Amino acid sequence: MGSINTPIQIEIKTVNPFEIKAKTKALTDLSKLDNDVLSKLAELSKNAKAIEQLKTNFPMIKGFLSN
Repeated sequence: MGSINTPIQIEIKTVNPFEIKAKTKALTDLSKLDNDVLSKLAELSKNAKAIEQLKTNFPMIKGFLSN
């Protein structure tokens, strides 16, 4: 089955203009995920504890999930 490309416009909030490129790249990468995974990540993004764990323990989490 082919894919459907649908351009969208969203508002990106940044502290400074240099963050725009990084946030755009991250959102583009996320858009390539299947709907189930993307929905689960969106659910985690609403949980302050999950966000804090990602911020403080990311190297450990990444190492645990890497080959």
